[in-house]
Amino acid sequence: MLAFIRMQMKLRWGRESGGDKKSLILSGIVAAVTVAVSLALIYVLTSVLGANVSSGDKSVLVLFITVIEIALIVSGIGMQIRWLYKPSDLKITAQFPLSPFKMFAANLVLVYINLQIYAAVLMIPVLTVASAALGIFGWKFALGLIVAAVLAPMVPFALSAVLSLPVMYMLSVLENRNIIKLAIFVVVLAGFFVLYNFVLTFLADYFIYKNVTDSGGVWEKVLSALASPFNLSEQIGRVILFEGLSAAAAAGIVVGASVLLSAAGVALAKPVYERVRRRLLESGERTFTRRSSVTDRGVFAAMFGHEFKEIVRTRVFAYFYLGVAVATPVMVFFCDRLVSDVGAAQLGEGVNFGASMLVIAAFMALINAFSAASLSREGEKFFITKLIPVPYRTQLLIKGLVNLIVSAGALVISVVVIVSLGFVTAAEAAVIAAAGLLLSCGFVLNGLNLNLANPSIRVRSDGGFNEANVTLMMVIGLFLSAAVGIAAIVLPFFIAEWLAYLAAAAVALLYAGANFVVFWFTAQKKYAAVEC
Repeated sequence: MLAFIRMQMKLRWGRESGGDKKSLILSGIVAAVTVAVSLALIYVLTSVLGANVSSGDKSVLVLFITVIEIALIVSGIGMQIRWLYKPSDLKITAQFPLSPFKMFAANLVLVYINLQIYAAVLMIPVLTVASAALGIFGWKFALGLIVAAVLAPMVPFALSAVLSLPVMYMLSVLENRNIIKLAIFVVVLAGFFVLYNFVLTFLADYFIYKNVTDSGGVWEKVLSALASPFNLSEQIGRVILFEGLSAAAAAGIVVGASVLLSAAGVALAKPVYERVRRRLLESGERTFTRRSSVTDRGVFAAMFGHEFKEIVRTRVFAYFYLGVAVATPVMVFFCDRLVSDVGAAQLGEGVNFGASMLVIAAFMALINAFSAASLSREGEKFFITKLIPVPYRTQLLIKGLVNLIVSAGALVISVVVIVSLGFVTAAEAAVIAAAGLLLSCGFVLNGLNLNLANPSIRVRSDGGFNEANVTLMMVIGLFLSAAVGIAAIVLPFFIAEWLAYLAAAAVALLYAGANFVVFWFTAQKKYAAVEC
């Protein structure tokens, strides 16, 4: 059993030899920047809360502990479902000299070890930064933080053992209902974004207006509610601050509650695991089939339908491409309001046009970054694209058009939202729509050019894509959208507004035109050079 656990840990945490170095480097850079920005935001938020709420330092720490515990619970549920009830390698591991009970126990141990790693990676840097902002970091706090990091995964592990069963049942009900799952994802994504926007708005009000009265009361209520002794995160906070006998009692409460919940979860999970394992081993492979007929369609319609269905049926693209596109109007509204308020406070009235341009261009960049995987996502089916009697450039243009139509739909709805709410005038909205559409064309063509220059045609069982190209396209797109947006905010203060509008549209046109020229004269040759 120990050998099995070591093997699984090596597979999940070991470095894959022969991996794409460029993808690893880019992913590492993006991860480092994301971590740095997140920790900086945590430091600022903690400083503002510590100075403006009366709940005390521990209540602020408990807020972050609770968020981390929720993240660990969600991770634990996902791991339990993937490794216990829907293992992709069951046909192989069932042949190992391990009894079903040992396999069950080994997977539970793997879940706990992974949660322990996640807890340390999340809790130690976050609470170190938060304590530094509160001015309470010291050797005693560091020691308490280490003990708390050991205790942190216990409750999430126990709760995930209980909650994974109803979640698994719900997922089985939604097994082939991708539209419903996509709708749920969009709602959750929009909810998280609204919460994130609330945090940013709170900080903006403080630093710009020195006013936290409106949202400060909400924070006070949240912190007071989390300070309940029934919240086990409160007990972990007592351990971190080493509150004498109270800390020892708190640690005992966490361990005791975890043991009881874990026992209940394991008692419920074991019979379910045995039934699921037996059914998976005894039944053949199940496939989702449907009756279909041959439809006489033109080349364009057939390939367009194929591309769109491939996006909908691939989890990564359906969620992080279509999902983001559907949620964009909601996110544009909140971002536009925040950026407009900040810009008006710093530069005065009249920044709504530039703020709207900045926000919409940024979301167009995020949506269309996935065009940088248009070629790579064919995977092992790539050879078919070389056999069908359709020019390579035409195939790529259809792929790009699918991306463009999705982003254009999000663009139109977003522009209607901001003009109907009075953020911009109808004339400004027309300029934003035109510039946004041109930028989207440029982003799509740029992504196709990147993918042609660095294709990654490999078999991917998880429906993955060329992460290096998509990541690089996101960086390029966000940089360009920030440059265009900031220029659109500042230029109207120095030149006539119509000239500023013309400049924004001209930059977008030049960007799209340059990428179209590169695409038109190099796509056919580069596509032909790609090896199957």
